[in-house]
Amino acid sequence: MNVDDAYKVSNKKAIFYRSLKEFGKKSGFYSDYETVHGSDLTLGVSEKIVTTKGVYFHMVNYLSGGFENDVTPAEENKAYEDQGYIQADYVKPIKTVTQSWTYAHRQPYYLAYPCNHRIWTRPAYTVHYTYISHTFDRLSHTQLYATKELVKRNGSHYLYLETAHRKLGWVYKSPKVLVKGKFVDPGKQLLKKKKSEKLQSHVQSVKSTKSRVGINDSLSMQQRAYIVKNKQGKIVRVLVMGMDNRPTKVTFKNGQATKLISYTYRRKPWKTTTSQKKLRHSFWAHHIYIDTPSTKTFFYSQKNKKLLRNKTIGYDGTATTIIYRNGAVKFSTSPYKDVLTYPYANFK
Repeated sequence: MNVDDAYKVSNKKAIFYRSLKEFGKKSGFYSDYETVHGSDLTLGVSEKIVTTKGVYFHMVNYLSGGFENDVTPAEENKAYEDQGYIQADYVKPIKTVTQSWTYAHRQPYYLAYPCNHRIWTRPAYTVHYTYISHTFDRLSHTQLYATKELVKRNGSHYLYLETAHRKLGWVYKSPKVLVKGKFVDPGKQLLKKKKSEKLQSHVQSVKSTKSRVGINDSLSMQQRAYIVKNKQGKIVRVLVMGMDNRPTKVTFKNGQATKLISYTYRRKPWKTTTSQKKLRHSFWAHHIYIDTPSTKTFFYSQKNKKLLRNKTIGYDGTATTIIYRNGAVKFSTSPYKDVLTYPYANFK
């Protein structure tokens, strides 16, 4: 039997037994309709047994490994939980995917919010074993393409993503995660450099990120800093892309911040301040009702060599970008020690 052919328990009299030898005996009881139906388990058939008394299925549960693809069994057909034996007519076949199609032309996308959804081998529970095969941590500046789409049994849509050179996998279709269109470098898009100005860009090194993947954050995302200087070599604007890929732009005059704009993940102005009190101390951009990382920007006195410090505060760690008045930049990422993280090598 093909365990990727899905079933649901359909008869309230259904009882699952540990083995055929124990079938019908109280001592062989494994589970029942209420437990399996109540847990909304998707089942597969690993074995079909035809006897003189009837037809029986050896059932297994569909599993989702999530981030734990480092423990993926070498043979994925064994990656399921035994559910016991049942009469074949006590379960009914279902379609985990109701629609699927391939685009005539691949559709361009780029990344918005990196850790709201991840990239899967298949959408969870559509086949007997699914897990996260890639994360978006290192794809913030990569042109992505959707080549296929499917609809799950519950109505949710998923896209199959590729880069120009490799296939990635399936991701939940959401405007919070992806922006449809060609990727534009945020420094060019948001800073709008004049002819007389000079733009410098800095990227956090892979080593500095610690190369760990968090469940709630994109710890391996490389932060970026863009610095615009005028003809006199003075910093007039900076743009920081934090660990969560959200831009923060600050305008300066004579070494003093005059305006800060915190953008959404889709690069639209979200929070703006021109308060001199805040721009001499700190400004905190955060959601009150939505669980996303927050960004705190600290400012230094004009006597200090440092210009500003931009800190992303997440659930699995923090990441910091420090910009100096001479244009130098320092990046750091600090995963929390008591939080479970995974090696980025698992998701390349």
